[in-house]
Amino acid sequence: MLNHTVSGLLLDMDGTLVDSNALVEQIWREFADVHGLDLTAILDYSHGRPSIDTVRRFLPDDEAEQWRWRDEVEAQGMARIDGIVEVPGAAEFIRRATASEIPFAVVTSAPRDLAVKRFGAAGVPFPELAVTADDITVGKPDPQPFALGAQLLRLPAAVCAAFEDSGAGLASARGAGAVTVVVGGYAGPEAAGLERIRHWHNVEIEPVNGAFRLYESA
Repeated sequence: MLNHTVSGLLLDMDGTLVDSNALVEQIWREFADVHGLDLTAILDYSHGRPSIDTVRRFLPDDEAEQWRWRDEVEAQGMARIDGIVEVPGAAEFIRRATASEIPFAVVTSAPRDLAVKRFGAAGVPFPELAVTADDITVGKPDPQPFALGAQLLRLPAAVCAAFEDSGAGLASARGAGAVTVVVGGYAGPEAAGLERIRHWHNVEIEPVNGAFRLYESA
């Protein structure tokens, strides 16, 4: 059961607060079909990472072509919102976090405009503070995104709880030193020994002596 006392929250987007998995899979399927690539390999690698990193992995030889396809993938993401929903309870949890006055930020590998659109499509309030693909020089699984998120909150990462659903994201959060919690069913090696929540419905925030206790109610 979740039970941590922290000073701030760092929240991934896709698969953590917003479920756009069906749409993302379809966009990568179209990419795979054009290039004759294995979709399963692409999906195994891509989740949690900036799209340019995935394109570079599977189209390694031409930088101009890499950026052209990165732009195409993200244009498709901006043009389509079919199937995007909240991870159960996410919108209400963001409202609880706001009301509690705990500092929190989203830490996503998506560009900011895409993140704003997907939050809106899912009906989840977009946090005032965010680290996006536009803000980083190296993406998850590198620690930089979550380290920048903690800096944005003006807190050490070690006093922040990071919520993530992918191997790359969990590695990034743990590498930054955050208290790391798995969201959903990911069971890869990066999740070993971590606490897990399945949804947000009963994740509570209780102010305690200048910090905040996160726990799951019955």
